[in-house]
Amino acid sequence: MTRKIELIGGGPAGLYAARLLKLRDPGLQVTVHERLSGAAETFGFGVGLTESTMRNLAVADPTTAEQVRAASHAGHDLCLKGHDATVTLHGARNLAIGRATLLEILGAAATEMGVEIRRGSEIDAAQLDADVVIAADGVRSRTREKYAAELGVHSSPGRTRFVWCGADFAVESAFFAAAQRGEDLFVLHAYPYGDDRSTFLIEVDDLTWQSAGLRAFDARTPIGETDHASVALLEGVFAAELRGRRLLTNRTRWGRFTNLTLERWSTGNVVLLGDAAHTAHYTLGSGTKLALEDAIALAEALAGESSIAAALAAYEAVRRPPVERFKKLAHRSQAWWDTYRLRVGLPAERLALSYMTRSGNLTLTDYAAEQLASARRALAWLGDAVPDSAADLDEWVLSRPLAAPGLTLPTRLLTRDHLSATTAVREVAWSEPDVWGEPADALIAALARSGSLPVLLSGPATTEAVAARIDLGERLRLEGERPVGVFLGGDGDRAAAATAVAAARADFVVTT
Repeated sequence: MTRKIELIGGGPAGLYAARLLKLRDPGLQVTVHERLSGAAETFGFGVGLTESTMRNLAVADPTTAEQVRAASHAGHDLCLKGHDATVTLHGARNLAIGRATLLEILGAAATEMGVEIRRGSEIDAAQLDADVVIAADGVRSRTREKYAAELGVHSSPGRTRFVWCGADFAVESAFFAAAQRGEDLFVLHAYPYGDDRSTFLIEVDDLTWQSAGLRAFDARTPIGETDHASVALLEGVFAAELRGRRLLTNRTRWGRFTNLTLERWSTGNVVLLGDAAHTAHYTLGSGTKLALEDAIALAEALAGESSIAAALAAYEAVRRPPVERFKKLAHRSQAWWDTYRLRVGLPAERLALSYMTRSGNLTLTDYAAEQLASARRALAWLGDAVPDSAADLDEWVLSRPLAAPGLTLPTRLLTRDHLSATTAVREVAWSEPDVWGEPADALIAALARSGSLPVLLSGPATTEAVAARIDLGERLRLEGERPVGVFLGGDGDRAAAATAVAAARADFVVTT
């Protein structure tokens, strides 16, 4: 079908797509344009790959998948270090690999197939004479910017700031930890990606950004250089976790995550993939994972359709649904981490339960099936005699009585009729996914002026709307004192209801 394909961006998405295109049609002329001149200039340290992604790679290209796995680091646990204890969340299911190593593997694999890689080539999509132009030029994509009107671009910055750093040793397990200096709060995500390397990603909220002097450090740092003042401060904050060593840097400075959505992933013969087309927050996996899976789908579509237009439509039809599902989960994870300050004082077991269920893809039972002892300790605040079987926890949680200011209930799961016969509530409709934005701020301010009645969050019974109410319920509970209920609709999802109560996102749950 197509004879000439040009790719903009020599990151994992571009290199892997180029390799797969030639693998499926050796007659294609495939060229990759990478603006950086060498691997030493690449940004980032280690990236994560899930086992599901590795299975997809193995089906698409077994040779490359084996090379990636052989160069990856695996076999570590995941731990959450609370202020009072450390909780092991689960064993190793993912792999981590140095970004530079991954690029070396994918670059060699593409070259082996006859792909031409032009490094130091900064080019505009309109300059390319090709059947298809693939933009894999990342979150700051100039191609996306050029065609923004045609693609329907929507973007917004994250609420926290972060830096990617590294360490010259492998931590024993992936872990999360927080350090406080007065009012300043620093949150660390660390994981090993080699026998002598780890990624250290550190986040701060606006309060810390200002009060710790980080904003001033950032303002004094020239574009393209490392913020050495911030790095020195962070080395002191996390000296124990670093074992007294220095942080590794690579033009390291503070950034804000870009939440990015496109109405269309292609225009004419130009198509986007990976971070150029969509982003999902790093706390729920890796953009590299999504980018590689995009590359597989695009290569298959271009090989299987009779026209370019049909191929690009097929690619988006296949990839958009799973990407959108992942983005919704990642949005909830991002909001949880953005507001970590409100949770940092929780006992470690309760914090771990909240963390593991933050996105809605794991329930209380799912978590307890692997970490029963920790889950049981996390539920002790609801009463004595917590069951010693994961299968019995949902019903136990929902059967707990509630005694709160202005509200006494025999159980945590009620029908609307039962609630109406028991107490008066202030019912509020809510279905917006952003529960920390200005509309939610206005609602909470209005509730603060409306008295002390318990609040019932109601609205549509769709999955997204229910998730939004559960998240708003958590915010109300974290910031206020009145009881909060969430309407699920229909007969209700007992697992979702029990998880919401167990993780303190709702005091009670209502069905029809």
